[in-house]
Amino acid sequence: MTSLPLILGFLWNQTIVAELALDKRQPRPLRAEYVQADGGLVTVSYKSPTSIRTFALHKYDADFHHEWSEDLFEQSTGEELLHLAVIDTQVWVFTQKEEGNRRTLYGYMTDLEGRFYRRGSKLLTVEPVSRSARVELTYAPNRRYACLSVAARLPADSSDRIIFYLIGPDTNYAGEWIFPYREKDLEVRRAIQPSHEGHLFALGAVRVPDKPYPQYYLFKHIPTEQLTLSVPLEIEGVYLIEPMFRIERGGGARIAGFYSLRRGSSQVQGLVFARVEGMGFFLSGIQQLALPNDVLQRFLSERQIARGRGIPDLYLDHLIPRADGGVLLIGEQFYITTTTFRDFYGFWYTQETYHYDDIVIFAVDSLGRLDWFRVIPKSQTGTSDTELSYALVVGPERLFFFYRGYARGVGNQVFLVTVEEGGEASPPRPFIQGFRSSDAFYRKLTRQLTNTEGLIAYTRGRTGQFVMARLSLE
Repeated sequence: MTSLPLILGFLWNQTIVAELALDKRQPRPLRAEYVQADGGLVTVSYKSPTSIRTFALHKYDADFHHEWSEDLFEQSTGEELLHLAVIDTQVWVFTQKEEGNRRTLYGYMTDLEGRFYRRGSKLLTVEPVSRSARVELTYAPNRRYACLSVAARLPADSSDRIIFYLIGPDTNYAGEWIFPYREKDLEVRRAIQPSHEGHLFALGAVRVPDKPYPQYYLFKHIPTEQLTLSVPLEIEGVYLIEPMFRIERGGGARIAGFYSLRRGSSQVQGLVFARVEGMGFFLSGIQQLALPNDVLQRFLSERQIARGRGIPDLYLDHLIPRADGGVLLIGEQFYITTTTFRDFYGFWYTQETYHYDDIVIFAVDSLGRLDWFRVIPKSQTGTSDTELSYALVVGPERLFFFYRGYARGVGNQVFLVTVEEGGEASPPRPFIQGFRSSDAFYRKLTRQLTNTEGLIAYTRGRTGQFVMARLSLE
């Protein structure tokens, strides 16, 4: 596999510092991960673009020059590709095989030179397991730990549990996290995540007796002690809307979320943030911020505001610490509409349409006051969400938002909007030269590599060329 000359050039002082371009005769990556140890890249693909039988692992250096490739496994055995992870100098590929109600997870592990230390080793077995249960992969904030996890299907009156496989620089083992609630009373809302120390965090919604709405809890599990700690995220007078957490050093976390004043409503009327202290694991520094009228007026009429309505269909995606001790909360308006129609032959069909609209950014200072807010207007719809929504990369001085859209006079494009530390936003500008409607933008492959670099990926539909570009964010 070869790297072709740079074709994207420069844009606003961002440089494409490395590029991997694969033509249609070369298999394109199904998974890709950054290698922090040497600045390189690891990908998993089919061995051949004309065959989906055998998977292969590929390693590239910091300039995206090919270093080596190794065969992994044959899909004809019933084994399925799940995830790719890089921890320090270990490269892991995770697979699964389903047999009835049993799901077995396997691991392949090499070093950065391509030497295998595990090849199809059984990591854990979950039985019985729901077919809808997803196998999640998450990293610690410092990327020194990774956790593979899957929920087990249990009788209704038993305690909820998650089976996990934890990998660190000096350890890897399977474990079981048993929660202090029954499965029917607990719904884990975000995938469990390892901490800097190799502990596990999860955020769940607990059904409380005599209350028609769930209570959110943050859980912390210390595997070596089989100990689970929990703290309720209860803020008097408000109803949280899908809060999120960010793990910090020392065993604590930051909590943030939108809230509504109406029970069961998803209309955002304010922001709430707090800390969970590592020592003692309790909630502290709780701060509430009602959205001022100038924010609400961007989305609502004066009559709607007077009636107590909030911003509709807005969900929190990111919680980013600011250098001054405050936070950035970034959300997106999202909803699904359902249409029923009859075709030419008289058959009735139901179709779901995904809607991804404005991105909203709230900058809050260390005292819990709203410093500024910005809206990035967009409107995306489709029957599949593959290329919808946006990708975020955080640079030293600005945020980079990438999304696919259409603009009159420009056509279909991948647009870039940057937002500075003080809230100044650029107009959306085309990012990929010569992008066409037949091209594909791989939003889910766009990611942060380091504090100063990011990665984007797309395909040229006319030529079949697949491109991964490394961006300088300085």
